[in-house]
Amino acid sequence: MDIKLPHSLLKEFLDTSAKPEQIAKSLSLCGPTVDRITSYKNDYLYHIEVITNRIDSASAFGIAREAATILPQFKYKAKIKNDPYQLNLKQLGDLPKNSPLNLQILDNSLIPRFTAITLTNTQVKPSPKPVQDWLNLSGLRPLNNVIDITNELTLKYGQPVHAFDLDKIANQQLILRESKKGESITTLDGRVHHLQGGDIVIQDGSGRLIDLCGIMGGQLSAIDSNTKNVLLFVQTYEPKHIRKTSLYTQERTLAAQIFEKKPDPELVLPTLIAGVKLLEQRANATISSNLIDLYPNPTKTKTINLDLNWLNQFAGINLKPTQVSSILKKLGFTSKSITSQVLRVTVPSWRHHDINLTQDLAEEIIRIHGYFRLPSNLPSTTIPHTQTDPLLKHEYQARSYLSNLGFTEIYNLSLVSQDLFRQTNHKLEPKLKLSNPLSGEFEYLRTSLIPSLLSNLDANRGKVAPPLRLFELAHTYHSTKSTLPDETSTLSFITYGLDFFTTKGYLEALAKHLHLNLKFKPLAKKTPPFITKHSASVYYHNHHLGTLGIISPEVTSRFNLNQTVVCADLNFAKLSLQINPILNFKPIPQYPSIYEDITLTSTKPVADLITQLENAHPLIVSVEYLTSHQHNHTFRLEFNDPQGNLTQAKVTQIKNNLKS
Repeated sequence: MDIKLPHSLLKEFLDTSAKPEQIAKSLSLCGPTVDRITSYKNDYLYHIEVITNRIDSASAFGIAREAATILPQFKYKAKIKNDPYQLNLKQLGDLPKNSPLNLQILDNSLIPRFTAITLTNTQVKPSPKPVQDWLNLSGLRPLNNVIDITNELTLKYGQPVHAFDLDKIANQQLILRESKKGESITTLDGRVHHLQGGDIVIQDGSGRLIDLCGIMGGQLSAIDSNTKNVLLFVQTYEPKHIRKTSLYTQERTLAAQIFEKKPDPELVLPTLIAGVKLLEQRANATISSNLIDLYPNPTKTKTINLDLNWLNQFAGINLKPTQVSSILKKLGFTSKSITSQVLRVTVPSWRHHDINLTQDLAEEIIRIHGYFRLPSNLPSTTIPHTQTDPLLKHEYQARSYLSNLGFTEIYNLSLVSQDLFRQTNHKLEPKLKLSNPLSGEFEYLRTSLIPSLLSNLDANRGKVAPPLRLFELAHTYHSTKSTLPDETSTLSFITYGLDFFTTKGYLEALAKHLHLNLKFKPLAKKTPPFITKHSASVYYHNHHLGTLGIISPEVTSRFNLNQTVVCADLNFAKLSLQINPILNFKPIPQYPSIYEDITLTSTKPVADLITQLENAHPLIVSVEYLTSHQHNHTFRLEFNDPQGNLTQAKVTQIKNNLKS
């Protein structure tokens, strides 16, 4: 997750004399990475990468907390100021007794914490210039002082905030629930979303949806220039619901990215208090209700014991106990000595989800100390020998050889669409459908490489003159009785504009390179998308390895391919198992061979005739198929006698016996 943070906004929470370049360099060495700094008039803008499990640092305060810990490691004085966790309800004064509105939460598991309050006499107007500058620099558009305050609080604290026009909420009633399939809502950006069901939504007293929770507010409750009464609410949501809705609606808002990563529920109330104070200051608003704070399952305190001897052994350096305690304290942890070498460390609420082990604490301490300060020592033990998986070696051999034959390797995604497989008459396996696909284009794990290769041919049609030769060697997926599918290494190569026998020659050449002697048999059953009578099953001894054949014109026409498409589809994992790592050599014959062509008239399959010829006489050492015309098939035979020179008469006698 990338954030843009103005230096002036960071300084709201960080008291330091360090310059922006020094802050950026220090942070990058020990904390979140600052990709670059850009200057704007009298300000600077940090472009910061926040890792997924550190949503607590995706804000000005979060970065300030990191900087206040890291900068002293580089001899820069720094400390936190304006800590929002110090805000409390007393700062709002005496609150009215009336409830802000009628609230119903139909499923408490959807909203871990919900707070709300109403304000009246609100004056909607433009925000002060510095606030507009913060928003513009951070990539947000200033709208009015009320909406800008909600966005400003998100940038400051990393906690999304929402404001509704209270008078637009029918019967001043909110019902938080899961959406039903087919419901729709128009969000603030004007988009109409037809919901799939299971989204967290807010319904008002007339049954209208006024908020697509965690994603974006609805137009029906939007703040405008006539707004006087404001409902301000701050909450956290169940993250899986938010991510699912955000992905399929393609609304990757800042709020959605934060909510789906579990922000700290303990920050909800302080953020609401800060929002009320800003509305009082900038919009002259006054509090008109009591405060709702629903927090049925507060975050439980988590403690971890840290053995300092283990820590030093783990880090490979000696860290002083005072140094360890100081780093933990500045990061928000509290520690108490159990023995002279063991600390009981209490994890702060904002690190509740990512700090679970002693190793997690060690990582925090060592990164603040500085990985670059660790000594560079070579391992004192030898690196154990590991044996490479033979499959990887054979995959490399196949890739290299096919490339040398003029094939182009293709890398396609493992996820495919339902439509693509239907085009090739392949069956989809329901168990391989993703539960939360990014789009219909990436909905299923593929069971075959052929559909994607045909799509590749279509994409390159007209750009490269035929013939085209493409191959892909990747995993296909097949459902099993267990939860996870079986991943099978599969090789598929495809030619466009070449005939069957040329493509078969490529397959035989590859097999010979891998020291395999393949056999071909007629297809025993219909195998989409191949033409049954123009295709063959590929065998090595009795092991079925795949199919070689011409793709049906019915299928190729769907990809606008008007020339012959021949494809070899092989289970490469099974093929790899047949490759013998031990090679046998035989001496070169001492006596020359005689080559003779022979034409046989037969209705038998060519493969059967080849087998018949190979076994016909011990002096026939090889058989090569040449051509066919109707039922006439021509072969080239190699005759050799290891005991002496062959005579033409002997060869002719054998040939005549073959024809009879």
